[in-house]
Amino acid sequence: MSFKFSLIEAQVINQSLKNVALETGIVLQRSAFSPNIRDRLDFSSAIMDHKGRLIAQAEHIPVHLGAMPEGVKALIKHFGEDNIRDGDIYIANNPYLGGTHLPDISVVKPIFFDRTLVGYIANRCHHADVGGVVPGSMPSGKYTLEEEGFVINPTILERDGILNQEWLDYFLDNIRVPNERKGDIQAQLASTKIGEKKFHALLKKYSLDRVQKIIDFLNKRSRSASLDLVKTIPENEIVTYTDYMDNDGVTEEPIAITAEVQRKGDKLIVDYSKTDPQVEGNINAPYAVTLSATYYILRCLVSRDYATNYGLYETLEVITKKGTLVDPLPPAGVAAGNVETSQRITDVMIGSFAQLFPDEVPAASSGTMNNIIIGGTNPKGVQFTYYETIAGGIGAGKDYTPPNAKHSHMTNTRNTSVEVLERYYPLRIHEYSIIPNTGGSGKWQGSNGVRRSVELLAEKAVLSIQSERREHSPFGLLGGGTGSKGRNILRQDGESICLPSKITKEIKKGDIVIIETPGGGGYEVD
Repeated sequence: MSFKFSLIEAQVINQSLKNVALETGIVLQRSAFSPNIRDRLDFSSAIMDHKGRLIAQAEHIPVHLGAMPEGVKALIKHFGEDNIRDGDIYIANNPYLGGTHLPDISVVKPIFFDRTLVGYIANRCHHADVGGVVPGSMPSGKYTLEEEGFVINPTILERDGILNQEWLDYFLDNIRVPNERKGDIQAQLASTKIGEKKFHALLKKYSLDRVQKIIDFLNKRSRSASLDLVKTIPENEIVTYTDYMDNDGVTEEPIAITAEVQRKGDKLIVDYSKTDPQVEGNINAPYAVTLSATYYILRCLVSRDYATNYGLYETLEVITKKGTLVDPLPPAGVAAGNVETSQRITDVMIGSFAQLFPDEVPAASSGTMNNIIIGGTNPKGVQFTYYETIAGGIGAGKDYTPPNAKHSHMTNTRNTSVEVLERYYPLRIHEYSIIPNTGGSGKWQGSNGVRRSVELLAEKAVLSIQSERREHSPFGLLGGGTGSKGRNILRQDGESICLPSKITKEIKKGDIVIIETPGGGGYEVD
C-alpha cells in the first residue's frame, strides 16, 4: 500500500518517537532509588527497530546512546531473532557485547504489535556499584573485567510478566548496596513497560504501516543530510590527529590515540588502526564506546533539524584494530575506557574535524569526566557507594564563549546537589566553586573548571578516582591557549597530598578529597 504524508506529519511522528524515549526516561528517573539515577540523571533511553538499529532517542548520555544499538544487536544475536518473545525483558552489561562498562546496566524490552516484532525499547543506567574488588566497580590498577565487577551476559530478566527472581537474587548477593540496585533495576523494568505502552499508542493512532513508512523516510532524510556534509570533504585526502591519555593507572607512560579521516565516495572513513595497543590498566575502550564517540562528532556537525537515527550514521565507517586501546580483547579491564578514553576519542575527532571544518568545531573541553567514588560503611553500619562525575571547562569556538563548569561531550549529567549528597551519604561538602582563569586564552576564551572538596564522615572508606588531563592540557584551536590541567588532592592530617589521575586507596574519617577539574581550550582567529 502506498502512503502520502507531509513533512509536518513526518515531524509529528519524529517528535512522538522521541517523546516515547523521553517519557521512558522520566518514569525511570522518578521511580529510581539511587541519587546517581534519580538526581544526577546518569541514564539513557532509546528505541531501536526489529534489527536493533536506532530509530529515536532522548537527549540523554551520548556515550550510552551511540553504543546502545550495538548492545541490542548483540542481544538479538545471542538469543536468535526467532527466540525473541512477546513479554520478554532482557538485561545485560557485558562491554564486549555492546556494553560500555560494567556499572552501565541495560534493560531491553522487545515490542510486538499484531504479533509482529516491530522494535525494542531500551534504557541504560550507571549503577553506583556492581560488585568487584572495590566499591563503585571502577578500580584503578591492573584488573580484568571479572575483577571490576559482576558481568551480565544477555539474560532473560522477565518472561510473560514473571520476574527471574533466582537470577536477580544471585546478582544482588554479589554486589554492594543491594536494596539500591534492586530498586533501580525495578525502575528500569517499569520504564520499558511504559515505553512499550506509549509506542503501542502511537502505532494504534497512525497504523504500523504509516509509522514504518515515515520512519524509513526519516532515516533516508538523515542519511541525505549526513551525505551532504560528507561530500564537502575533498575525496581521498587523509586528515590525521593524535592525542594522548595521561596514563593507564599502572604505568606513567602516555598512550596515543590516532585517527585518520578521509572520504571515499559516499563514505567517511575514520581509521583508528594506528592507536597504541591495549594496556594493563582499565582505560581500554570497548568497540561500542569508540563507535559512540565517533558518531558524536557527526551528530554535532549535522543540523539538529534532522532526526538522530541509524540513517544519520550510514555514511560513516569506523575501522579499528583488535587488541588496541580502542578495540581491546577480553578480559581486559574497561571501567575507565567508557568514561575517560571516550572523552579522548572525542578530542581526537575534534582535532581531526577542526582541520576540515575550522569554523564549526570548538577547541577541546576538559576532556575528562573526573570520576570520584567513595564507598564503605556509614556510622549506622549500612553500606554506601557514592559516585559522581564532576563538570569542567568547555572549549571555545568561533563566535562562541562557553559557560563555566559544564559536563561536556560524552557525559551529560547533572551534579549531585550538596543537599542530596549530605543527606544520603556520610560526606560533607567543604567547597564547590568555579576556579577562575583556568580556561584557555583567545579571542574567544575557554571556560573554567571547578573545585569540589568532599570530607569523609565515616570511620573509613575506599576512594577511587578515574580522571584525565592531569598531564596533558586541553588544546586550543587556531592559536587559542590551552586550558589548565586538573588536579586531585587529598588533605590528610593537616597535609595536602597530590594524587595521581587514577588511584584507588583507603581514606579515613576527616580526610578531604579535592577534585580540581580542567578548563576548556581557547579559540583565536586568523
